[in-house]
Amino acid sequence: MEKIRIRTLPCGNVRMKRSMSFLDDRSLFESRQILPNNVFLLEHPQHGRILFDTGWSSDCRKTLPRRLLDLYDPEIRPGETAAEQLASLGIRPEDIDLLLLTHLDADHTSALKDFAGKAKRIACAELEYFYSCRTVYKRREFWESWIPYADRIERIHYRASVLGPAGRGFDLFGDDSVICIYTPGHTDGIFTTIVSQSPSNRFLVHGDGRYGGAFAVIASDTAFSQRNLDEEVVPGYGFDRRMQLKSLLFLKSLQDDPMHRFTLFSHASPEQALLEL
Repeated sequence: MEKIRIRTLPCGNVRMKRSMSFLDDRSLFESRQILPNNVFLLEHPQHGRILFDTGWSSDCRKTLPRRLLDLYDPEIRPGETAAEQLASLGIRPEDIDLLLLTHLDADHTSALKDFAGKAKRIACAELEYFYSCRTVYKRREFWESWIPYADRIERIHYRASVLGPAGRGFDLFGDDSVICIYTPGHTDGIFTTIVSQSPSNRFLVHGDGRYGGAFAVIASDTAFSQRNLDEEVVPGYGFDRRMQLKSLLFLKSLQDDPMHRFTLFSHASPEQALLEL
């Protein structure tokens, strides 16, 4: 069986207050810590190349409003954008079969302009929530990073699922290979992705979830790092801290499954840049 490959592309950094990545530090005058801003390239033998999020654009410090510059303090060096790193691998934006936006935060959508009109498909589930609660998103989101391309973004709707803290998700290709589970809290529409080596019935069949082959997890910002899971402390900037904790505990439960192989986080350095499943 041909292997699934997941490559981590560190597309610049964010410099966040320590309490925002792990809430046990609440000192008044906090130093900031540098966290990677990761994008993930999934190369699937049946479904081609799937890019999770876009990372920072090369001009992010010029285009972000002051409130988000203060929040993220972004840094990206020449050659670090997702498009540039893909080019170094011989992959053009046109070679991306699906760009999947896990949520609409600026550090995940800033470089959408590099792929809009080029990637074969662009999809997002958060639009289901954005259009019904714009005032909640106004402080956090940089609409200008994706609103110009809204008509090119497929709006995915969550459906009932036996998995997850809210019992909702979607089977991306209808074959149980890439399952996106609704894990709200960090934002209202964010999801965690389960990538399976073989059909597992995880999405459809009731039970404890142990049905199929090995799987990997792309956590997005449901947790920033393994430490959040190990100590059951949520990262900052959550819309709903109660749901954030429930989502965190669901993510932790996935790691208890003997078929779990690895979890990737958007703001933690992976042990290896390229992993296979």
